[in-house]
Amino acid sequence: MIGLGVIVMSFAGFQLYGTNILEAQSQDQLEADFDQRIADLEAAGLVVTDTTPTDATSDEGTTDEGTTGDGSAALADEINAAIAYENRPKLGDPNGPQFEVSTIDPEALSDEQIAVLTPRRGDALGRIEIPRIKLDRNLVEGIGRSDLREGPGHYGDTPLPGQPGNSAIAGHRTTYGAPFGDLDKLQPGDLIKVTTVQGEHYYEVSPQIDENGEERGYFIVEPTATEVLDDFGDNRLTLTACHPKRSSRQRIIVTAQLVSAPQPVLPELSEEQLTEILGEPENQSPVEEFALEEDSAVGVDENSLEASLGWNLDERSPTLVWGLGAAAVALAAVVLAQFMKKWLAYLLAAPPFLYLLFFTFVHLDRLLPAL
Repeated sequence: MIGLGVIVMSFAGFQLYGTNILEAQSQDQLEADFDQRIADLEAAGLVVTDTTPTDATSDEGTTDEGTTGDGSAALADEINAAIAYENRPKLGDPNGPQFEVSTIDPEALSDEQIAVLTPRRGDALGRIEIPRIKLDRNLVEGIGRSDLREGPGHYGDTPLPGQPGNSAIAGHRTTYGAPFGDLDKLQPGDLIKVTTVQGEHYYEVSPQIDENGEERGYFIVEPTATEVLDDFGDNRLTLTACHPKRSSRQRIIVTAQLVSAPQPVLPELSEEQLTEILGEPENQSPVEEFALEEDSAVGVDENSLEASLGWNLDERSPTLVWGLGAAAVALAAVVLAQFMKKWLAYLLAAPPFLYLLFFTFVHLDRLLPAL
């Protein structure tokens, strides 16, 4: 019973911390995939301009808390400087920071170029950075359960970040790196930077009025509040996550207004055309078959929400196989301890047991309802 209790507590620890390892691996892959997308753009004859503010200064190589020495400190300093309300960028303001626009001309694109520019579900979409909460994550296209394990995901039925309209992004708040764990710390006027193949796009967090009549950077809705994803006639970014933490009872919403120049809407190709040019997508499962995580999406009806948070029965067999493997190693260690020193038997069994237990937890986490 003590051993079983330790395993149960270990699984709780895995959900809170072990999933961060998986998310970090996915983030590395997304970064590599996005770099490849940029290379594909160059090969297709498309060039994306350097869209940093024209008055920005560079301190490449410096370091600061929450940054690395590869120039990300300079980026953080640049955006933090713009966070000050009196210096915030305003579209059309000749005295404020000016942003260059991507050179991509939608009218001059061939079908092959459009295909390269079009993100499909599971593709690397770009990057989101929010200096206030030290967020720096690669984005994935899609909000399915598997997508959000890799990082913040873009709602596929909303405009791409930087384009006119309401672009929406969902993310975890407690597990898998918890990229949106501190959304409640955002303040009106904070800047959000999103980088896509069309360049860099800057948003300013919009003020919300709380129950005490004070301004804050977020508001709370029910999971079925589809209206937050509507087109409000402006250019905005909507971030969604669960609320409160470790619960799927409600959603926390942050909206931000686009303050850099909106990018042109890219032409669309049918799925048949994309498949003809790019081949079959790696992930062909419809979004509806993937349960939404505890802190992912809004905008689903109650029946869909109930189904999305349910069991993922496809994971039954992998969970059972890995779990039996871990149990077999544990049993072998007990038997071996009868013929040699116990500490040595357990020491020899520990590496394979922990390895098998880790992947048992991986599949068990995918199997259980997202509650």
